[in-house]
Amino acid sequence: MNVRSNRAVELCLLTCVLAVSPLFVAAGIAAPAQWPTLGGDFTRTGASPHEGLTEGGAAWIREVDGATIGSVTVGLDGRVHAASEDGKLYTLGADGTILWIADVNVPLVSTPSIGSDGSLFVGGEDGKLRVISSDGVLRWTFGAEDGVYAAPAVAPGGAVYVGSADGTLYALDADGSEQWRFRTKGPGRVPNGAIFASPSLATDGTVYVGGLYDPNLYALNPGDGTVKWVCNFALYPEYESDPDSAKTGGWPFAAPVVGADGTIYQSLLYDSHLYAIDPSDGAILWATDLLDCPAINTGAEDFNPDADGWSEPVIAPDGTIYVSLDDPYLRAIAPDGVIKWATRLGDLGAFTLTTDARGWVYAACDDGYVYVVDADGLQIGRWETTGWPIYPVIASDGAVLVGDSRDDSMLITGARNAIQALTIDSLQDPAPEPEPEPETEAEADPNVVWR
Repeated sequence: MNVRSNRAVELCLLTCVLAVSPLFVAAGIAAPAQWPTLGGDFTRTGASPHEGLTEGGAAWIREVDGATIGSVTVGLDGRVHAASEDGKLYTLGADGTILWIADVNVPLVSTPSIGSDGSLFVGGEDGKLRVISSDGVLRWTFGAEDGVYAAPAVAPGGAVYVGSADGTLYALDADGSEQWRFRTKGPGRVPNGAIFASPSLATDGTVYVGGLYDPNLYALNPGDGTVKWVCNFALYPEYESDPDSAKTGGWPFAAPVVGADGTIYQSLLYDSHLYAIDPSDGAILWATDLLDCPAINTGAEDFNPDADGWSEPVIAPDGTIYVSLDDPYLRAIAPDGVIKWATRLGDLGAFTLTTDARGWVYAACDDGYVYVVDADGLQIGRWETTGWPIYPVIASDGAVLVGDSRDDSMLITGARNAIQALTIDSLQDPAPEPEPEPETEAEADPNVVWR
């Protein structure tokens, strides 16, 4: 979850609905959403069942009045749902036309999740989870003690799991009544941490959650919130020069991702490793340092030795894990933890990712581009967008949907954010290859031995 645009805005709570063109779902009929939450489903794998770059996709752009800092989601009939910091939940048709807008007058800062009946679960900066029906009517709210930035997880039976910046994961019934709560550790709202990572669900219902300031991933029983196991990431000496110094570890800011075999993949702030975790006991199966790769020039002027993971890894159909740090490199990791390849895309990095049915990866970057890379690391092309694209989603017609997470649009006269559908017709050529770093005299000397 991207909170670069976390504004300290305190707005009065006023719930109203502007129904531009209401849609109604027949009573008792539930249709599955196409992309119901961050990462496509509540395992958060980021894997689309569709292929991008197919003919026939419809390109469109819809301006909105605030940043979209979570993923768009796609429901029944290709309807696109986007939560915005302008306080509105937008529902668009597959062609980008506005169907209805729910205006709650409070910045909406989480990815909206879609329940089995089409209801939308979306978190606000005011600490409220709002549940809005498929035709835009507010059903109920639940109040946490701080903002809800994480995408809620909705179990098949209707249970809802929502994390808050107050450091607490709340488990709710389908009617919004609280069943249990679990507090993470850390110096957030004392004595708790702060949850920005969206909770994930295993196929057996186990809830995985991590808190900022807390170097742990927790596996919780869905019925009562008791802890099944804890995976601790405090593995490395605080001071490299002193192996005996206190151990420190990174913090989960991105959601845990659950693979087809149950293995959990976790990236962390303040840690350059990708972790694979055993779902049976929380043991770390492997930890791959994503900076330790021959394709990355650690001597380059713009090399960032402190690059870390703030976005979710995604899993391709063949099991390859695509992952990025806060640097310009996209990595492909084999299921055994070996780095298959790394490729540089642009100059900024900070990618959010998805994969399509053939294993291509789509990387949205703060440089304004969405890159398309094949399974061998070859860049197919890129799109230039209107802002800071985030969390690409592949629609059933092959179009790639992105929100705009630019966080200053409301401060600049005339500037607006946008939700876009990108298609093969507007795909541009790949970015040019970066210029090689100039050699130093020592590097150019064949008699110099490097160790």
